[in-house]
Amino acid sequence: MSVNPSLQKITLIGLFSALGVVLGFALAAVPNVELVSATIYIAGHLLGIQGGILVGLLTEGIYSFLNPYGVAPFPIFISQCISMMLIGFCGGINKKWITYRFIRDYIFTGINGFVLTLLFAIITTLGYMVSINASLQMALSSLVTGLGMYAIHLLSNTLIFLLIVPVVTSRLSKLIKVQ
Repeated sequence: MSVNPSLQKITLIGLFSALGVVLGFALAAVPNVELVSATIYIAGHLLGIQGGILVGLLTEGIYSFLNPYGVAPFPIFISQCISMMLIGFCGGINKKWITYRFIRDYIFTGINGFVLTLLFAIITTLGYMVSINASLQMALSSLVTGLGMYAIHLLSNTLIFLLIVPVVTSRLSKLIKVQ
């Protein structure tokens, strides 16, 4: 029996988005440790650039809107969605040349986790600054004040991208053949 490729991709986008939201809620009580970014990156790797961007938008849009700590102010909401769309985009870009057969692919994915998490921190901090109409000095102060929390997020996502993302992606790519 043949599966309609469009229907398959829509279904997988929905499943990855739902998984990302559920994982976001599952770890919501653990400050700056999350699996949402990794889920979106994996979706991008398996579904391509457009699929990754869409999973990033849907996942973060739903999670942020239903966040147990409350809905983010609009500039923060937009910056969160843009950041996660970027993560899905990067997962899709890397689909073309990362196979996870070489140690360099694992290391590169770990570096991706670090850089994408850093970009998330910068973009969402800028969204926060816009939402409170802060000056550049306040923005820099906010970045410095949050260094401890940023460090936890950077370290945890780097390790997740280094150790978990390659294993899950390579296993799923054998099970899921997206056309």
